[in-house]
Amino acid sequence: MKLNQILNQIKVSLTPSSTKNHYQKVEEIAYKLYQNRLLVKGEGDAEHDWHKAEQIVKNPLTLALFKCHQPFISIEKKFLEPVLDYLNRLALLEILGLVGNLSLLVGVIVFIGGEQDRRNAEVYQAWQVVTAAYDQAGSGGRKEALEFLNSRPRRIPWFWLTWRRQNLDSLQAPKAYLKGVQLPGAKLVNANLFAANLFAANLEKAGLSRANLQKAILDEANLQQAYLIKAKLQQASLSEAKLQKANLGNAKLQEAYLFKAKLQQAKLNIAKLQQADLEQANLENASLVGAKLQNAHLAGANLKNANLKNANLAGANLAGADLAGADLKNAIYSNEIRSKSCKF
Repeated sequence: MKLNQILNQIKVSLTPSSTKNHYQKVEEIAYKLYQNRLLVKGEGDAEHDWHKAEQIVKNPLTLALFKCHQPFISIEKKFLEPVLDYLNRLALLEILGLVGNLSLLVGVIVFIGGEQDRRNAEVYQAWQVVTAAYDQAGSGGRKEALEFLNSRPRRIPWFWLTWRRQNLDSLQAPKAYLKGVQLPGAKLVNANLFAANLFAANLEKAGLSRANLQKAILDEANLQQAYLIKAKLQQASLSEAKLQKANLGNAKLQEAYLFKAKLQQAKLNIAKLQQADLEQANLENASLVGAKLQNAHLAGANLKNANLKNANLAGANLAGADLAGADLKNAIYSNEIRSKSCKF
């Protein structure tokens, strides 16, 4: 009985309808494999798809797994792959951002590290301008160059620190056009500024000892508290110059023009002022101990409380000068001084 049943099953399986059904399944699976291959851009051909489809159809378990996996292929392609691609790009952007930040940091470090070199280069260039314009009558860019060398700009990024001003001692700028130059506190010891135009220049607290300022134009210049010991100022023009508290000890001011100059509390001890024009100059509380003022023009000058001990005023014109409180002990002056309209 059992043998007959088995034979019947074999007959059924060998019927044309069964063969046809098997062929359709293989064809269907092969087509789906073909579609999957196109979707994922995989390698292969129709023959390979057909062979694989036959293997799937032969095994019921493999066939069941294949049918279950089909929907996930579409989901993976349409949704998962774009998401993964986005995440990859996002990671790439983060990496690029990190690289950009690192590059910026490196750039800042390099910039800060080269700060001193840049400053040195700027200073060198400024000195080149000053040197190249030697003995020129015009500015030649010296005004701006000197102001830069004397400046104290803030340091980047250390804004609370400043660069030190450059030493301008022994500067060579004869006949230079430096009108209105701003050089407060400048170090100009032994500087050569012969016949230079320093009209309205700012030289407050500048160190100008032994500087050559002969025939220089210093009208309306600011020389308050400037250090001018042994400076050469013969025939220099200093009308209305501000020289309050300036130290002009032993300075040479022969034939200098100091009309209405402001010399309150200035130190002119042993200064040489022969034939200097100090008409209407303000010398109140000034110290002129041992000063040489022979033939100086002091008409209308304010010499209140001035110290003129041992000063030589021989031949000086003091008409209208105010000498109230002035100390003339051991001073040399002619009797004519008192006979003129001086105020004692």
